[in-house]
Order: sequence, then C-alpha cells, then structure tokens
Amino acid sequence: MAPEVRQFPPEFAAALDGVRAVNVRPELSLMEAPAPAKLAPFAAAVAASVEEAGSELARGRLIVLYDPEGHEAWDGCLRLVTYIRTELEDELVTDPMLPEVAWGWLADSLAEHGVALTAGSGTVTRVQSQGFGELADGAAGEPEGELEIRASWCPVGGVTAHVQAWLDALCTAGGLPPASPGVRALHRRLR
Repeated sequence: MAPEVRQFPPEFAAALDGVRAVNVRPELSLMEAPAPAKLAPFAAAVAASVEEAGSELARGRLIVLYDPEGHEAWDGCLRLVTYIRTELEDELVTDPMLPEVAWGWLADSLAEHGVALTAGSGTVTRVQSQGFGELADGAAGEPEGELEIRASWCPVGGVTAHVQAWLDALCTAGGLPPASPGVRALHRRLR
C-alpha cells in the first residue's frame, strides 16, 4: 500500500515555491525545520544560519502558515511568522536605541524589497547578562547580551520577496554588509 500523498491548496503550494525560489548568499545556510502543528491546518518552516569564518553570527526561523478558512487576526489566509536571534557586541548591550534599530532591520528590508503586507506586528527583545563573583573577573565580567526579533505579517502578492527581505534582515543582524548583485563584499576581518 502506497503512502497517502497530501495535496496542498494552491495558495500554500505557491508560497512554498516562493520560499524555494530565494537567492541565498554564501554566508547563509537554510534547511527545512519542523513547523508548529497547531497554528494552522497547513504549515512549513525553514531555519537559517548566518556564518562567517566558522562562527555563527545570527540564526532565525521562518514559518509559513496557511488556513483556507482565513483567520480574523491575520487579515488573510496566509501568514509569515519569524524570529531572528543574534549575540550583541559589548557596546550595543545597553544602547537605548537598540530595539528601534533592530526593528528597522526587518522593516527597512521589507520596504527595500517593495513588498506589501497587512496585519504586521512583532517584538524586539534584548537579554543582558552581567557576571558576578568568580565570573566578574576578566572578559566574563563584561556585559553580554542577545537580541531577538519576532515578527509576523500577511504577505500580499508572492512570497519570494518577503523571504528574501527576511534573509537580508537576518544577515544585517549578523553584521554582514548588504549584498548587491555583482558586488562581492570583503571579509569582515579585512576591513
């Protein structure tokens, strides 16, 4: 007996094709990830990591949700949900403008890709750690931090540009310069 092949609704199948169509920078690695099962009847997810010189600079996850019945809070049937996470440099941990700047990485990237969206929302979370006692001596005593951007929106039109914008924001969070077609960036340690 052959396993049952699940048929996807055309809008969800097109969204998955849009995810597969993105251009991926050499510093990025993408892989299929488990999708939450209870948020929508149809869901898929991709995990991404930004790496340079063997170090992970940022990581994230993008979830594509589809509910053929629609969802009032979504303002549509298709929803993109994402997070981006990166470690913070010492001088950024306490910067009061950091949440607005970090939100701008995603908002600006979406705008630069010319995408339309509805019902956008999200949060920026900064976690700061300070060592005490034995951990207060040396580099371990310096403030350390992590930044997380969580966002969701309903894409209008094709999904590819939305995913590309998300990947660009992920690279920005990792400290990579913008990638321009035909322009190769110097390695960060050479600048």
